[in-house]
Amino acid sequence: MIMTVHDLAHVHYPQTQPVDRLREIERQVNGGLERASKILVDSQFIASEVVRHYSVSADKVVVAPLGHSRRFYPRSFEQLNVPLAEHAVRPREYLLCIGTVEPRKNLQLVIDGYLALPEALRRQYPLLIAGMPGWRNEQLQGSLQRALASGQVRLLGYLQDNALAELLAGARLLLFPSLYEGFGLPVLEAMASGTPVILSRRAALPEVAGDAGLYIDPEDIHGCASALQNLLEDEAAWQARRTAGLLRAQDFSWARCAQITANTYRELVGS
Repeated sequence: MIMTVHDLAHVHYPQTQPVDRLREIERQVNGGLERASKILVDSQFIASEVVRHYSVSADKVVVAPLGHSRRFYPRSFEQLNVPLAEHAVRPREYLLCIGTVEPRKNLQLVIDGYLALPEALRRQYPLLIAGMPGWRNEQLQGSLQRALASGQVRLLGYLQDNALAELLAGARLLLFPSLYEGFGLPVLEAMASGTPVILSRRAALPEVAGDAGLYIDPEDIHGCASALQNLLEDEAAWQARRTAGLLRAQDFSWARCAQITANTYRELVGS
């Protein structure tokens, strides 16, 4: 048997999971790791965690980094004007956050950091949050409702793939201060779209963004606001991050992920 382990959020952040879900995850992971001949993971970070936490032999773990779909690419303003008009925004004149509305995605920092920006910048760059409601999202309701009432923060809910790709390509930047990720696909997809990323230096995220990301402490509101202001006001800094992100994204592909995965199956079939 081959098993894929995407992350160990249930180990490090059990408070971000309902009790019944947490119990089932632990049962499935523990049983699966005992049976698995090979374990596929998305990042070297998770490989190290699996080896350390479960005392798994390192030679059983195979890293197959994820890739980005062809729908994520830089687009001209002409390509974006019509789809973005549906959200009442224009290309490069809004900020974007992607993630299920739940504690692990750290949306509280997103809201607080954004509201700490000067009023003029918030009027010029509304914050759009794309993602379906998640577990314990009621923790955000007070501050989120106040932010929504200002008209400067908008909650879009779940978006179809193509709509999300267009929104990502048109954003001034992606804000992704997640507390824990086994990979962080939105970060890669943003870079492939030519959109700079502000993200937390946590878990596997630095492994994905490399030197292209602008890193923040995911618990520092003022640091988040300062990073936002930097990429909103400094055009040279914004362009440098955009260029670095496009280059970094070239290191990842679904073709490579598929090849590593297929080779792992062939190795076991052959043995």
